[in-house]
Amino acid sequence: MLKRLVTIVRNALALVVLVAIVVWVVKNRIGRPEPSSTSTVEPGHMILERLEHVNKQIFIEHFNAVDVHYSEAPAPWLEVLVKQEFVVLIRGKVPAGFDLQQLKRDNIWISQDGSRVQLTLPPPQVFEDNVSIDFARSSILYRRDTCPWFLCRDSLAAYQNVILPEGKTYLIEYALQNGILEQAARDGKAYYEEFLRAMGFKEVRVVVTGYDL
Repeated sequence: MLKRLVTIVRNALALVVLVAIVVWVVKNRIGRPEPSSTSTVEPGHMILERLEHVNKQIFIEHFNAVDVHYSEAPAPWLEVLVKQEFVVLIRGKVPAGFDLQQLKRDNIWISQDGSRVQLTLPPPQVFEDNVSIDFARSSILYRRDTCPWFLCRDSLAAYQNVILPEGKTYLIEYALQNGILEQAARDGKAYYEEFLRAMGFKEVRVVVTGYDL
């Protein structure tokens, strides 16, 4: 009889412990907040945001000097007697680089494991709006003005409206002939390879559109 009573007590205690465990589990499960969903930013988007923030990336500037010849006469047969003529040495700066606003999501490829990346840059270009003339170092090499003001344009107007715009055009042409775009392509490739490695990519490839580097 005593043995049976001990067995009943043991079973009752076990049942109480089991019920307590079940209550604790249910209580903690109900009280625990559901894990919140987290959104991840794709590395490609992060790279684009950083690059587009720069807008125009200048990698190289050429400092050049060009001669601009300007002449004006009321008529060809009057050139010997009536003529306005200038030869101006124009010095200035020509910048070149990449317009990063041209980048699209397709310009960046990232491997599934995030270890490899390829960036395709747009072709480098000369930023014509940023071409500047160094007036302090520019000078008039030759000047001849035998043309009355009512037959030829004013010297200042000729300088501002004709000579300076032509000077910028010649500076750009000279920079292009001397390989400014090729230099910008090489410098841009090297720069962005280091940029991507610094972001943690193990294998990096940078392609410059139109250039086999």
